[in-house]
Amino acid sequence: MAHRSTEHPSENDRKDALDKQPGYAWVIMSMLWSMDIINVIIFSSVGVLIPIWREDLGVTPLQAGLLGSAGFLGFGLMALPSSIWLTRYNPAIVTFVCVSFMGVASLLHSIATNVYIIIAARFIFVLMSVSRIQMQVLFIPLWFVSRLYATVNSLDFTVRHVGQTVGFALVPLVVIALGNWRIFYAVLGISLLILAIIWIVFQKRPEGQSGIEDASANIGNPIRVLITHKSLWLVSFAQSGAAITFGAMLTFYPSFVIDRLGISVATAGMMMGVFSIGSIFGSMVSGPMSQFIGLRKPFVWLPGILLPISYFVLIQSQSFMLSCVLLFLAGVLAMAVPPVLATIPLDMRLHPRQVAVSLGLTRTLFPVSATLGTMFVGIVQQNTESLLLGLAIVSPMPITLFLCGIMLPETGKNIS
Repeated sequence: MAHRSTEHPSENDRKDALDKQPGYAWVIMSMLWSMDIINVIIFSSVGVLIPIWREDLGVTPLQAGLLGSAGFLGFGLMALPSSIWLTRYNPAIVTFVCVSFMGVASLLHSIATNVYIIIAARFIFVLMSVSRIQMQVLFIPLWFVSRLYATVNSLDFTVRHVGQTVGFALVPLVVIALGNWRIFYAVLGISLLILAIIWIVFQKRPEGQSGIEDASANIGNPIRVLITHKSLWLVSFAQSGAAITFGAMLTFYPSFVIDRLGISVATAGMMMGVFSIGSIFGSMVSGPMSQFIGLRKPFVWLPGILLPISYFVLIQSQSFMLSCVLLFLAGVLAMAVPPVLATIPLDMRLHPRQVAVSLGLTRTLFPVSATLGTMFVGIVQQNTESLLLGLAIVSPMPITLFLCGIMLPETGKNIS
């Protein structure tokens, strides 16, 4: 069944008719993707640094759960409000402000004297981070022709997974080499402040466009799109179960595998890097493949079958090589989904602010679910002293991808 909107067709249709892709679009996205890489390095570093913080700051299992939850909760609280209110303003200026505060929050990590300061700094960092990412959504329909939406979304997620790979695999090595995790956060904070200055100097609007804040007067409150297009709720809920497992694995699997296989922190970080390499591959190929075959749904429901199996076998594995293979497979399956789901609202020809609201809902439900998964596993470990039990309980949750995926309307070009 076709499910396309004609609420905002003129801009996309005009671009496709002219078939003229502005080259400066890649300059804009390169600056934004540079911010993404540092953003994700900071966000994903927590899981691999928790074993170090146990010795340095005396972090307990419950506090480890709070550290993971603080990041995901920040995303959940700010994603939808920022997509409704902040998208009214100049996205370039909002981006500058958010990146500047992200840099300050990273510097706050570096001077933390206890775990609660890190939790607060992480929470502030993520509030600014998700607001910036919501602005980034607006630049894709502004700068790119619609035939490139799926490809740009794939690149968007791929870049973040590159940052995640660095966060998992290299951060432990860098911190050990530096002998101080505080220097690591200080360098990244300064880098973000430099990027903020570069952005405000070199950003600009596409030629012949007045900007999102001027063009949105006729759409009313963009949150109404969630009423008029109910399938967007399926898009957002699809990843909720997968997020429960993802949040728990991201936070606790490094500690779990260190105890289970008797490996070092650096080796555990390298293993999580394998997951991120799989994530890079999955996010890089899913968008172009989806565009090539003209279908979106198979890239959602098929991982919903395979991911629960992969996660469950992974936590049972006592083989280093098998665990690495399963981590790679889980990364491919988990991150093949987001670029495709992010393309569906663009397929529907919604106004950019409405697209931001749709993705804002996803970025609300995903981290809230991840927060629940992280806190649940932390509580289970605190009360039973068993990480295996907690991870086993959450491993089947990605089944929501299958359930929502089969109910989604097909928005690809080969609609039957």
